[in-house]
Amino acid sequence: MTRMKYVIASLVVLSAFHRFNDEQFIIRSFHGHDDASITKRNLVAKPPPRPPVVKNNEHTELRQQQFDVAIETTNLGPKATINDFDDIEELTPAVESTKIKTDSYNVGKFCPHCGFGDDMLCNNRIEYMVQKYKISEEEAMKNNEVLSRCETPWIGRKVYAEEDEPSVILHAGPHKTGTTALQAFIYDLIYVNATIFPRDNLRIPSYDELPGVFAKEGVGLNLPHCSIDGFKTNGGTMNAGMCARMRLAFPRFVQDAYNKSENVLIVAEDFDRAEIDFNRLRFYLQPYKKVKVIVTYRRLHDWLPSWYNQIMDHYTIIYAKGEEKFPNFVEWMDTNYDKFLQAHGIKLADRYRSYDFVESVRLINMHKVGKNMIEHFFCNHLEAKATCQAIKEGAKPSKSNIGSDHEYERLTIKAKLSGKIPTDLGKPVNLVRASKYLKQRVEQINATLPRICPREALLKQVFQTELEQERAYFPEWHESQGGEEGLRNEFDMAVKKKFCSFDVDKIIDSGTLDSIFKDFKS
Repeated sequence: MTRMKYVIASLVVLSAFHRFNDEQFIIRSFHGHDDASITKRNLVAKPPPRPPVVKNNEHTELRQQQFDVAIETTNLGPKATINDFDDIEELTPAVESTKIKTDSYNVGKFCPHCGFGDDMLCNNRIEYMVQKYKISEEEAMKNNEVLSRCETPWIGRKVYAEEDEPSVILHAGPHKTGTTALQAFIYDLIYVNATIFPRDNLRIPSYDELPGVFAKEGVGLNLPHCSIDGFKTNGGTMNAGMCARMRLAFPRFVQDAYNKSENVLIVAEDFDRAEIDFNRLRFYLQPYKKVKVIVTYRRLHDWLPSWYNQIMDHYTIIYAKGEEKFPNFVEWMDTNYDKFLQAHGIKLADRYRSYDFVESVRLINMHKVGKNMIEHFFCNHLEAKATCQAIKEGAKPSKSNIGSDHEYERLTIKAKLSGKIPTDLGKPVNLVRASKYLKQRVEQINATLPRICPREALLKQVFQTELEQERAYFPEWHESQGGEEGLRNEFDMAVKKKFCSFDVDKIIDSGTLDSIFKDFKS
């Protein structure tokens, strides 16, 4: 009988121990809605050790030593080579004392980015009360209604060992570096086979999990646009009300992924916006402790004209109607160069690594990776074996965003506004047809049209910036391309082909193309 009691007591202890390790916690969303349960199991396993890389010769010994150190802190795959390391530059973390501190959101404290209502955040409510009632922020925060709606909620979460912490991976673009194709590939693959990304322990948000005005492959864009300080008033596409669904759905998604030990991948070129409120972005990514950012490098002399052309895509009909002046690339550069430089890959990478909640920032050299950008990203960078295999078996994006210049559209619009042609250019199809026809006729008569080019001082500034960037971030690749001389040759060629614009005023005033304009029909 005594022995039986001993056995029973032992079973009770074991059962209690098991229940402790499998304890169920009730969690709330960021706004206290829809309870859900989680469990303390299935931590992420440590990756297998990588095999050593064989040294090639004495010339590469120093480079090999650098690689041996770097491979310990990067995600290069088991078949990584020195060349793979050249493709990806991991930025040295900013000195801790210089990092920009973001809010830690302690439970029970004021939560500025929680929703006071569908169309207002709590910090906006405080601003409104201070202005309307002429009270201090401290007094506004003590308001009973504010206290009941704007308290930072408790977030149920697992506890991981540091090496087992899952990550949020933000591919921040910038624009015109292949993000559209990457987004299309991801969501196309989910549609074809929803099991592939989970096999690589990657969680991709669906539209229901990250709702907003952007859908399909653009779902990820809802996060940066709901993180822009001032929303629409500061250049965003969405206002606070339009982000109301996202403020409920996305935190649930993030919590669920974190507690399942899943790595979250979000690709959105609008993470390049300088107006992003990094406090709010950190708030949305709770409780993840590891936020890793990937940025793509594209040379300024390629990137700037491509960026200009994409922006003009959105306004050509407005220009065709004469509602605004169609700026040429030279004018656009004079006005916008400093602003858009902040969205370039190097500046963008530096901006993200300056914030305390970003664990790492890595640059991918678009020029070296070339057309294999998607394969390189998943196979070499993320080590996503199932996805990598799908790529090698033929999976590819259904769309990309390859732009074209607008010089003949700009000339056609100028001719229309000057009364030279009768064609109604208010419809996009008419503008496309008319500009194609004009280009064809100009090429037939082999006419050389006058152009204007950027100021020499500005060109010198752009080139010097490129030179300094490549020497600092991709020194070996830069030298392999001919160093400063090689860059200069590429730069001069780009200036000749992409930087100089038609002098439309001179062309129209000279009457050079009047015989062609007479053939246009209404």
